[in-house]
Amino acid sequence: METKKKEMAAWMITVLITSVILILAVPLLFGAGYTYPAADDFIAENGSMYLSSIVGPVRGPLYAAWNYFMDWQGAYTTNVLLFTVIPFSRFGLVGFRIGMVILSFMFLGSLYFMVHAVIHFGQIAEPECDSHGRQNRKLFLYAVLLFAVLGLPGTWIGKEVFYWYTAALGYLVGMISLFLSIGWMLLANGREKSKGCYICSMLFGFLASGVSPQVASFVCSWHLLILLTLLLSDEPGKKILLWDICPFLISLCGALINVAAPGSIKRSQSTMGDVPYGVLDAIKDTFMVQKEEFSRIWHDPLFIMLAVIVVFSGICFEVRVVRSKSPLTWSGVLLVAGGVLISNFLCIFPVVLGYHGGGLSSDRTQYVAELEIRFSLLFGLLYIAQYIRQVLTGKGKGDKIFYLAGAAFGLLGCAGSLLFLNDCPEEITSGFSFALIKEISDGTVQEVFHLRKEVLDALGSAREGTDVYLQLPEMPPTRVTYSQGITTEADCQTNKDVAALFHLNSVAVEYGGE
Repeated sequence: METKKKEMAAWMITVLITSVILILAVPLLFGAGYTYPAADDFIAENGSMYLSSIVGPVRGPLYAAWNYFMDWQGAYTTNVLLFTVIPFSRFGLVGFRIGMVILSFMFLGSLYFMVHAVIHFGQIAEPECDSHGRQNRKLFLYAVLLFAVLGLPGTWIGKEVFYWYTAALGYLVGMISLFLSIGWMLLANGREKSKGCYICSMLFGFLASGVSPQVASFVCSWHLLILLTLLLSDEPGKKILLWDICPFLISLCGALINVAAPGSIKRSQSTMGDVPYGVLDAIKDTFMVQKEEFSRIWHDPLFIMLAVIVVFSGICFEVRVVRSKSPLTWSGVLLVAGGVLISNFLCIFPVVLGYHGGGLSSDRTQYVAELEIRFSLLFGLLYIAQYIRQVLTGKGKGDKIFYLAGAAFGLLGCAGSLLFLNDCPEEITSGFSFALIKEISDGTVQEVFHLRKEVLDALGSAREGTDVYLQLPEMPPTRVTYSQGITTEADCQTNKDVAALFHLNSVAVEYGGE
């Protein structure tokens, strides 16, 4: 009878957590189905198609990617994908939309893969742990991380990463590759040093370092953080293997290729301006930006609640992130905390240096920085919770005592956070997924898509070599869709590339005009 009650409780937890995951994930995928090419997407597709017509369909896209590497940015993974896939030109708007849905699905899948590897690695020393309980731990941690990137207030700025193709290749693909690289690295340590897992980790690490320098920087720092936790959790005196170091070394090589590429150097020099800006200036400004981001994140009541739930779960339900072949120590906790702070710094530094003190100057760079900070902070909190449980257990405290203490701590923390929401209850539903649910339900997302599609259809049916001016109804206010970038100014760069892509003389689009 007691066993049946436990099984029933476990299934109820599974259903509850799965429901939370679906509420967060399904709107993201649904919204991806209403995307469209925008801004730099046209520039890349036009450049690729132009060179394909000159030097051939195979050499042309690769030549365009090489030119970009030499003249604009060293992000080799992004460059190759940007100029070779060109989904809109090859597969039309339907193919483009399917591609964007696939990218969002890959993000969700790769994140779960990393969570699976983390929990597997953390519970590896506990063969007695039942499979259903371990699965619930995975689902719980997955739901927590999804809420951190899709449910917290302000996460709607992620539209620039998820729903803009060029930015998705520059940021989302890098994070997908990073999650897969970390996952394979941890699985390698849980499978008696499987070389195949290490090779996969190195491959995805190299791909992850070939995107935006912001992502490339914390690819390396996360691999170092994993190495640190491996050293702290292995048996005393055990030497770390070369295979464990290789994913970091390969990722570092990729990052160096990225930042030292001729295109990256030229781009940096072209945006320097008249006032010199050096590394020391960037370090100082990065500390200021990091302080601002920490203030923003830790003043978010919902993140505080999330942090409290994570610590409570780590203490009471043994949601572990590292195995315990050797006892965790307070010095190890300090080292992990320091590693987390360093990884936060390294995620912000390339953006500050690249924009010469401009801070996190765009929604995409701010979103990625906040994702990295939240994820690494939650990892650090789980590590601390694991240490606290070890200390309490070591002192012989009964389970009931620290369960009750943890529950009281959790309730007080959550109650205190809710007090901050008294003046702004709307913040509860201002996360990306919740904003998507609202705008999909009232038809805003669909209306925006149909207006953008009308533009593309009109351009596709226009006679070659003509001047096209389109006047459409006013665009409804929206938080979750990205601007198409085609303006009323026919001589702006995006309009010129749109015109070239559709073989027109000029293009201008106005919304809500008389």
